[in-house]
This record gives sequence, C-alpha cells and structure tokens, in this order.
Amino acid sequence: MDWPAGIAPVPLGAGALALTHRPKVKLLPALASAGATHLVTLLAKREGALAVGSAAEAAGLHWIWVDLPNGQEPSPASRTGVVTALTMLAPLVTGGATAVIHCSAGIHRTGMFAYALLRTAGLDPDEATITLRHLRTITADGVGDHRLAWAEDLATLARHRLAPG
Repeated sequence: MDWPAGIAPVPLGAGALALTHRPKVKLLPALASAGATHLVTLLAKREGALAVGSAAEAAGLHWIWVDLPNGQEPSPASRTGVVTALTMLAPLVTGGATAVIHCSAGIHRTGMFAYALLRTAGLDPDEATITLRHLRTITADGVGDHRLAWAEDLATLARHRLAPG
C-alpha cells in the first residue's frame, strides 16, 4: 500500500524513518498498512497524547510516547525521557523498524527528536541535516539551530548509553 500524502519514509540502516504533523486517528491504519511499525508521539498529555497512543495501538502500531510539552529546551525530566527513547528507538530502526515521528505541527519537537535520532543512529552532523531535509523540508527549515544544538547534546548522551562497556 502507498504511504499517505506528505509522508515519505527515508531509509535508516535496515529500517526507515518518516516525519509528519499530528496524524488524524483515521490515518493510523493506513500508516500501518503502508509499513509503519512504530508511531513516536512527542506531545504532552494535555495535548491528547494518550488518545493518539490508544488509536495507534488499535491500528496495530507500536506506540512510543515522549512527553515533550513544547518546542523549548527539554527539562531534566524530559531530557531523560528523550534519551531513553533514543536509545530504544535507534537500534529498532537501524535493525528494520519503520518509525513515524510526530508532534503537533511536526516541526520543532519533531525536528529536534528526529535529528537526535539520526545522530544517535550514527549519522554525522552533515548527513543528519541532509536526511532531515529529505524527511520533511518544512521541519528542516523550521527546527532552528538552537533545537539542533539541544538535539546534539541529547544524541551524545544517547550514544554514550549505547556504547559498549
């Protein structure tokens, strides 16, 4: 089945990554049918994250929730959640999973997390920047250098967790 309009996965290792804005609940079965295995939600509980999760699981997707309330620098608690998600997701995607990442508009939080994931998965900064642009131009244009700097810090922490020994 074809991917829904505006969602174009890009290979990452043996898997793939896609970015979008908050998907409509009725779109989630189409994501699963197209080949998505995981939905990564970067929303706060007050933004309806739990409803997205229930709908994702009902559609047959594995749901990963990272409680990020906005596009500002993550709090220490949020940083821990982001790093935990990165260390779990990077090996899943490079090992064959296809993850779709979203926040509300799919720009600030999504761009920060996606860049951090690309860096955690082993891409160098230039490759990660180019891949982010291939994933979703509006996200690459709108993420902002300050969020990419935060993402770099988060990816460094995640890579240290994943390092052997």
